[in-house]
Amino acid sequence: MIALIHGPAELLRAEALAELAASCGDDPELVDLNTTRLDGRTVSPSGLENACDTLPFLAEQRLVVVEGLLARLAAPTRTKARAGETPEDESGEEPAPETSRGHAKSILAYLDHVPPTTLLVLVEENTAGGPALRKLQELSREGRAKIITCEKPKRNDLPNWIRARAQQRKVKLDAGAVMDLAEFVGDELRQIDQEIAKLGDYAGGRTVTREDVRKLTPATRAASVFELVDALGSGNGPVAGRLMTHALDIDGEPPLRLLGMIARHYRQLIQLKALQAQGVRTPDIARTLGIFEWKMTGLVNQANRHSFARLQQAMERILAADESIKTGRMTDREAMDVLLAELMQS
Repeated sequence: MIALIHGPAELLRAEALAELAASCGDDPELVDLNTTRLDGRTVSPSGLENACDTLPFLAEQRLVVVEGLLARLAAPTRTKARAGETPEDESGEEPAPETSRGHAKSILAYLDHVPPTTLLVLVEENTAGGPALRKLQELSREGRAKIITCEKPKRNDLPNWIRARAQQRKVKLDAGAVMDLAEFVGDELRQIDQEIAKLGDYAGGRTVTREDVRKLTPATRAASVFELVDALGSGNGPVAGRLMTHALDIDGEPPLRLLGMIARHYRQLIQLKALQAQGVRTPDIARTLGIFEWKMTGLVNQANRHSFARLQQAMERILAADESIKTGRMTDREAMDVLLAELMQS
């Protein structure tokens, strides 16, 4: 039997491999004893065949895991370097090991002959197509191979993935906790999983709140910055002033980085307003700008408060503050305070 585990989600690849390993026997020590790991970038046809043809010891099946083989087989065949030459590409980096056409054919032909006593698992971060993938798809249609795709959830599906993972770990998250994990940790699934486990241990059975996430998850330090730019876009001067003070004096946020986040927000408002003027639907705007759909209502309301001219004027004032800091015409704090006052007047 052959299995292909492929896709960019490293956590899901690892979990799929663990599940396949568990299917090889009930005794983890025996499974480990009967497991061989090979580097697909360098393994020879004979090395692969020897590993797969070896009979399992005190078990019904052995496990052979090969990482990176399909990527190697999909790569163009390289010619050997002439004497005295270094086999480097134009970037100066050493290329992947050469795969001769004969080796590739031998490996592809062997896939038809993997013994039933061996589970051969091919692990790939990316499958670039090629004859090996086509061969595995053919074997899959015949019931002789399994293909497991490990994709990261789409941006707007990420909150649902977080809820499902928390439920799997028997951790209760409130809506704010889910949204903060999605917003600030992003699609790094292993990190999200680790944060959920940590939050569950901290909460001790109670529901994890947004405040818990912001207290324990380092990535959410930026939360106050996002609240700040929302307050600026909404014209809420008192809240924006308090959050700016918190970001600069308590969180130690570098002023130029803070300016960059403010500029990014106003650019988004300009882009959103331009797409609205073209008649683009809100869900399509969210996809174009890479924004969660659940954040769009607030952004649309902010964009509607401003004309194009006012938003462009705001961008000019942000650029002026950046120049004032970089040239030393104003101190960091003076430039940020002046910018806050100007944005609240615009």
